[in-house]
Amino acid sequence: MVIKKLLGHKVLLALLILYTIIITWASLARLIIPFKVGVQGSDKIGHCVAYFIFTLLWFLFFFFSEIKNKNFKQSLLSSSVICFFFGALMELLQMFLTNYRSPDWYDVIANTSGIVFVVMLLKGFERKLLVLKHKIHTLS
Repeated sequence: MVIKKLLGHKVLLALLILYTIIITWASLARLIIPFKVGVQGSDKIGHCVAYFIFTLLWFLFFFFSEIKNKNFKQSLLSSSVICFFFGALMELLQMFLTNYRSPDWYDVIANTSGIVFVVMLLKGFERKLLVLKHKIHTLS
């Protein structure tokens, strides 16, 4: 019953809206990082992780939402396409809306890597996710 509530439409929608706001803010705000990260390419790792989570949330929203009611492939494709274009849009908006951020097309590649990683992970768990969805919808 707890899983059904956590994967309910309203909870997933609220998480999705919150995370979208966070990603938008992180993409367009003037960020001041008070410490130097000593790992080369660490911002690309951050992009990859952020879009991994972003795509996962969109997938969960499409796949488990009783209102959207998409199948596994539709959920995977929809979430991947939305997140890819959102990431590209953020890079374009950095170019046109800010003078303190610059677009980096390597960020789009890093975002896409996060999307690909989550797609591979979800494909690996497809059968288990289908069983979980069936169990959740039969609990009513």
